[in-house]
This record gives sequence, C-alpha cells and structure tokens, in this order.
Amino acid sequence: MTRPLPYKVATLLYCFNERDEVLLQERAHEPNLGLWSPAGGKLHTGIGESPYGCACREAQEEMGLCLAPKDLRLAGLVSEDGYAGQSHWLMFLFEVKPRLRSLPPPCREGRFEFFSRQALAALQVPQTDRESIWPWFWQYRGGFFAAHCHCRTDGGDEWVLQETRGATYLGEEAPAYGSDDCRSMPLDPPPSTPAPPPSIPSDGYFMGEALRQAARAYKAEEVPVGAVVVRDRRIIARAFNQVELLKDATAHAEMLALTQAEEAAGDWRLADCTLYVTKEPCPMCAGAIVHARLARVVFGAADPRAGAAGSAMNLLQFPSLNHQCATTGGVREAECRALLQNFFAEERRRRLPRPGPKVRAAG
Repeated sequence: MTRPLPYKVATLLYCFNERDEVLLQERAHEPNLGLWSPAGGKLHTGIGESPYGCACREAQEEMGLCLAPKDLRLAGLVSEDGYAGQSHWLMFLFEVKPRLRSLPPPCREGRFEFFSRQALAALQVPQTDRESIWPWFWQYRGGFFAAHCHCRTDGGDEWVLQETRGATYLGEEAPAYGSDDCRSMPLDPPPSTPAPPPSIPSDGYFMGEALRQAARAYKAEEVPVGAVVVRDRRIIARAFNQVELLKDATAHAEMLALTQAEEAAGDWRLADCTLYVTKEPCPMCAGAIVHARLARVVFGAADPRAGAAGSAMNLLQFPSLNHQCATTGGVREAECRALLQNFFAEERRRRLPRPGPKVRAAG
C-alpha cells in the first residue's frame, strides 16, 4: 500500500518596487535551495492560521514589513500534487499592493533582489514557476487565476487552468509601502482568449537544474558536478557526484543520472534524451553516454586536461564508434566553473597545516 504524502499549505508574496520590479528571494533551504522565488512560507495549521494571517506574518519575519490584510490582494490559487514526490501543496499567491522603496536585508531563508520581468528568463526558478505560474501571474495580474499541477513521477508536470478573472487596475499608480491609499482592485470578466502555452525551457534553464544538483554535491563535500537528463522537455533524472558518499569511483553525476533515466524510460537506449552536466564529461562518462545512445550532451565548464567532449579528446563523436552525440559546451560556464574553483580553493585551505603556538626565544 502506498503511503499518503503530507499536505502542506503555503503563501507566496509578490512584492514590487516603484519601478515595477519584482522582489525575489534566493532560497537558502530545500525544497527550492538556490532558486529564486517570491517570499513566503507555510501556514501554522495547528493554530488555525488563515492564509492572510500567514502572509502578514511571513512579511514581518522575512522582510520586516508590517502588513495588514487590506494590503494584500489574492492573485492566484495553485495546487500541486506530488511535488518532487515528497508532498502535496496548496499555495495562496498574494500581490502586495504597497510598493517597496528599499531592498529588505537578508534573512535565514535567503537574500533578496529586485528583478525586471524580462530578467526572470535568465534566473534559476522552480520548474513549476517557469512552466506556468509566472506566465499566468503576468497574464492575469490584477485579476485572479486558479490552477492545478499534477507532478508526475518521471519529472513531468500536467497543468490545468481552472479559473481566471482579468483586471483593470494596472493603469493606476500603485501606492508606496506605508501609504494608507491601498484600494481594492476591480476585476473584469474572464478573458475570451485562453492562456498561452507554457514557454519552452531553454538550455540555460536545464543547466540551472544541473547547477542545483552540483550545489548539493558541494554541500556534501563532493566535487560539485550535477547532471539532469531531459526527455520531451521534461527532466526524467537528476543526480550529483557521490564518489565519496558511496565509496564508488564510478559514482559520477552523469553515471548516476544515466541509470535513473534508463529506469524512467524503461530502456537502456536513451536516443531521444539530452544530458545536461555542469562539467565536461570524463572518458568514463563519455563512454557510458555513447553506449546509452544519448542524442545530445550539453555541458557547462570545459575540462582542458581530461574532458572527453572535445577538450582533451572527443569520445562523444569518435568516428569508429557506433554512435555519436551532438554536443554543446559553455552553457552557463561562468557559474559552473566558479562552483568548481570555489570548492577546490576551500579544499586547498583545509589541507594547509595549521600554525603551531609561538615560542618566545630564551635570552
């Protein structure tokens, strides 16, 4: 019998400054470690806390803002079943009506930055946010939308837009934070045109997911390499380097991701899949990639000394082998390389001998 997953209720706060830039938080904890998302948190269901009460409390705890329910407008209601295979979520999306005039200081949940709408495309954000929540938030901003996401076990998501209402307030000037002029926003009838399809994720987005896995390796004191396997624009496998954790020299991120992907696909042939990995594959991993018949490999940082995708050698396109992979290198290279360089710099510092106590010379 399958054990039921826990059900969690949360609020998210969409705050804007006077330039209409949105405030996002780089999360310092799972489930969205290293990703940018609006501030917010879980309801205290044990004491019967309301969503509006939770939103006001989270605003005070995370951003130091003293809000009242009249300062909030319910922008959306999103339910997700089986998120990351760990829990079900019901999320209340609130737009904060007063505009912020300064950047909140960092808190235990993460640091804050303001971003323009256009800048969001280059950020690492949760997969469900990029797929549908952000597009629908912008389309129905000032109104309301309700949506449900079925998170499949293969990493794919199935979305249903269940209710929408348009808005008329967007031409008005929003009050600044602290003003008493926080009026209710009138609503239009539902729009006649359907919601646009979710945008197609880019190589940069999937490399961001691989970077998230690499960050987990860094935290575990493993060489920070992460990988994901994508099929039909859906992630079917995620892995990070676990050589030390598993005491296995073959436990590279790519090898672990390939094994997961083969299980998800039900076949050892991955001819319709793409591997995203933060560092150019080594010869061992390149050999496994060729044998698995992957269509394409995308990597971040090149490895001039041992890279087998074109730097030191090119096993992925070796002419005498029975399969060749298309390759793309340098995707989010600066981030991938910085993670590796920081890790090895810390390793060198840890290995330096500690100075002994000073001894005063006799005389």
